[in-house]
Amino acid sequence: MSGFETALGVELWLTVAAVLLLAGLTQGALGFGFPAVSTPLLVLMFDVKTAIILNLLPNFTVNLISILRGGHWRDSLGRFWPVAVYTLIGSFIGAAFLILAPQEPVRLLLALMILAYLHQQQLAKLDWSWLTRYPRSAAGVFGLTAGFFSGSVNNSLPPLLIYFMLLGVEATVMTQILNLCFIGGKVVQAATLGAAGQIEVTAALANIPLTLVALAGMGLGLLLQRYISAPTYNRILRRVLLLIALLLIGQSLWGWFLR
Repeated sequence: MSGFETALGVELWLTVAAVLLLAGLTQGALGFGFPAVSTPLLVLMFDVKTAIILNLLPNFTVNLISILRGGHWRDSLGRFWPVAVYTLIGSFIGAAFLILAPQEPVRLLLALMILAYLHQQQLAKLDWSWLTRYPRSAAGVFGLTAGFFSGSVNNSLPPLLIYFMLLGVEATVMTQILNLCFIGGKVVQAATLGAAGQIEVTAALANIPLTLVALAGMGLGLLLQRYISAPTYNRILRRVLLLIALLLIGQSLWGWFLR
């Protein structure tokens, strides 16, 4: 697997652990957002496939815990299961795209998804009146789109957030269905990459200690809620993500330039 070696330097492993600690902290503080933080930061250090594979078990675990501790997940699934199903289909398509696509377009796609997340409020102001007129089609469009980005760049937040915001879904229910879609997407993504021979045993084993680090970060994030409000933390996070998006764009353009 390109970009991954079994004997990485201690400094690099500590950096990876710090990234997953920060991502776990975000998940604990906001209830979602783990891959939105971990994936772009890891992509700055590795190729996209390696970054996503190092994310698989930590991402799955923190989202599973978020679902179990949040409650109301049966109500969320009962109302929005079609979106989750479409997300699974889209995740397969996205993972297949990740396997075949060159690195530079995928990095650029990840950067664009971060920018879409940062401007979701503006995107939600566009004319989405067809969403209520054709609810089944809307679930398919948003679910497939979210799944594609989940499978390819580990970031399905923008389309899902816009969709549930437009429907006026209550915050707790929205967080639950978001995490449910994330988990389903990770399962399909892992199965697709594994079937294609993209996951080595060494990379899978690396997920175990990194998952423990992510869980520690999640615990810190839950504690952080007592001292820093979610809007304040979200404001800081948005600034960090903007910087990451700009770095990814620069990295992608530099890769094209060197060809």
